[in-house]
Amino acid sequence: MEDEKIVALYFSRSESAISETENKYGGLCFEISNRIVNSRPDAEECVSDSYLSVWNAIPPTKPLSFRGFLLGIVRNISLMRLRRLTAQKRSRDLEVSFEELGEILPDSVLPENTGEKELGELLDGFLRKLPEDQRNIFLRKYWFFDSVEEISRRFGFSESKVKTSLHRTRERLRAYLSERGFRL
Repeated sequence: MEDEKIVALYFSRSESAISETENKYGGLCFEISNRIVNSRPDAEECVSDSYLSVWNAIPPTKPLSFRGFLLGIVRNISLMRLRRLTAQKRSRDLEVSFEELGEILPDSVLPENTGEKELGELLDGFLRKLPEDQRNIFLRKYWFFDSVEEISRRFGFSESKVKTSLHRTRERLRAYLSERGFRL
């Protein structure tokens, strides 16, 4: 079913909206959540919670990209769940991803007249300007939390190339944000 039709089901408050969402995106939602929480039961619960959040958000929200909207909710709910889990249950790849990004993302002090929405738009702009292979590597590591080995296999690159690409992209992002007044 087309995303626009699924969104229309949410707007009409049809319970089939959730089953259509599950049919089309359930596997992807689970994959993303499971990579974050590293637990099948927790991932299943996060996905269920995500469907409820989407139900509560649509309407009034009418997302431009239903897929992106849904996956963002799944990711955020999974990250909140992860924070509640013990450190022993965390994936080492996930911890490394957070550490690497923590070194370049701005602290809580944003430049004047800049909110989280503007920061998100800057990050989107930065990613759009990257060559496709660098963007894909970056997103697989920091959005989907793939390991370097998994990224290497997925794109047919050496692990060294993936690590180098990630390092260079983080450095470019640091400079990009710094030039725009973000305190890093």
